[in-house]
Amino acid sequence: MRALLFLCSFFLLGFAQPSDATLRQMIGQMLIVGFDGVAVDENSSIVHDMKRYHLGGVILFDKNLAHPNTPKNILSPTQLQKLTSDLQTFSPTPLFIAIDQEGGKVARLKPSYGFIHSAPSAQKIAALPIDEASKLYDLQAQMLQKNGINLNFAPVLDLTTNPDNPVIAKLERAYSADPAVVTKYALAMIESHNRHNILSVVKHFPGHGSSKADSHKGFVDVSGSWSEKELLPYKNLIKTKKIDMVMSAHVFNRQIDSTYPATLSYATNTALLREKLGFRGVIVSDDMQMKAISAHYTLKEALTLAINSGVDMLIFGNQLDYTPTKAIVETIFKQVKNGAIPYKRIVEANKRIAILHTKRSIIQKPIDFGAKRVELTKAYIKHHYHLEPKNITITPKMIVLHWTAEMGFEDSYKRLYPQTLYSDRKDIASASALNVSAHFLVDRNGTIYQLMPDNIMARHVIGLNYSTIGIENVGGEGNKKEDLTPAQLQANIALVRYLTNKYPTIKYLIGHYEYRTFENTPLWLEADAGYRTKKVDPGERFMQEVRQNVADLNLKSRYE
Repeated sequence: MRALLFLCSFFLLGFAQPSDATLRQMIGQMLIVGFDGVAVDENSSIVHDMKRYHLGGVILFDKNLAHPNTPKNILSPTQLQKLTSDLQTFSPTPLFIAIDQEGGKVARLKPSYGFIHSAPSAQKIAALPIDEASKLYDLQAQMLQKNGINLNFAPVLDLTTNPDNPVIAKLERAYSADPAVVTKYALAMIESHNRHNILSVVKHFPGHGSSKADSHKGFVDVSGSWSEKELLPYKNLIKTKKIDMVMSAHVFNRQIDSTYPATLSYATNTALLREKLGFRGVIVSDDMQMKAISAHYTLKEALTLAINSGVDMLIFGNQLDYTPTKAIVETIFKQVKNGAIPYKRIVEANKRIAILHTKRSIIQKPIDFGAKRVELTKAYIKHHYHLEPKNITITPKMIVLHWTAEMGFEDSYKRLYPQTLYSDRKDIASASALNVSAHFLVDRNGTIYQLMPDNIMARHVIGLNYSTIGIENVGGEGNKKEDLTPAQLQANIALVRYLTNKYPTIKYLIGHYEYRTFENTPLWLEADAGYRTKKVDPGERFMQEVRQNVADLNLKSRYE
């Protein structure tokens, strides 16, 4: 709930300039920084930076490159669990705690430290049956979750187009030279991460696999070796809507931008990745201290170009060099103040980061959705909508907010869980034995639970199920009392933002009581003229407050 309250406050700012302190904190949200130390307390410099600048995240390493005989952040599972817990406790805002745990040679949580579920390299994973690969990735994701890691800079989508590549192929970091194989196994890792509330980062866009050099050490030019084939894993995975973040590469590619490497390139990050490929998540830089960037650009130049190119979060791992957080924040702050970096870019980045925090806050609590429910859903579609469905997937065009009329979470969940309708629902039983359901259920304290995939049909609103996502809220005592809580309000606002970002096809937001305004429109599919019920949920006041707080999304309440 701390996440939603803090992050929703940024949306209210719009594009009006905030106070200097708030602007610095918004800039801080865009930073992921490394630090020295296997423990933190209130006097640690990283804690001071988190409290002053509201840092977006930290990145953890096992080895300290500057002091090889001194561990950086990781000693053992017990130590790491305390470190990550303390970091979250000291941070005034939700914190991304990131790591590079690809598997194989790129793994910070090693068996030698007591971490027993590090996966094999991508190259070795791709030689396994997909079910076995998924199991290994599930074990690794469980390990990350148990140790307080919530952001993993993996999987790698680079193709092994150059088998002598010193930083990709030689380290077995790529799955294959075949984009279909890369897509298949990378998706297995992403889905395993999602099951355990770990955000994943695909990398290195637009492709590092053909390079002959290492961007950690200096300038890397792939202009003559790169091909558009290297974009295919990104195209494929963006279509699944499961990518959380994309990491830019520090490679120079004249085929895309004749002036700047990818991290600093508007043509790469905005024109190609966002506009052409349709990616709507967070773009994160590779480490800004790598020589491909730091040896050729000043801090001010690199930060300005990266943010203006479309990068939302910047990594300063403080392994290859050391740059104080204050210097980074103040450099960006001055560039915003003098107009070199538009303030709207800071707002855009913060909105995307907030949406990621919402996704990570959602708890998976599936209802019973077996073969019987699928068949009942198909029968419902056929009978009520006169369609012949091959499956029950939907293209979401609308969000409908509800209340459960139950005052307890467990009672509400219990009503939605079974595949068939409760016997006391005589008002709708004649229409179908399919149980009512919703995609999300929001508890009184604002905790969001996902009950079923948001792209399959739920029975929650007459006439509109085939194009809507349903959000139930615990409350509405007696099906009359407008008693939904402020925490539920913030959760619904955040969830609406998350869903509309995920599905740009969503153009409408209504309360359940408004559903009949869509009769006689193309969205209305109900064939039974006598099947209607009167609804009052989730209350007019609640709907008004939600709409006021998402007004910038321009969602409609009536068909246009």
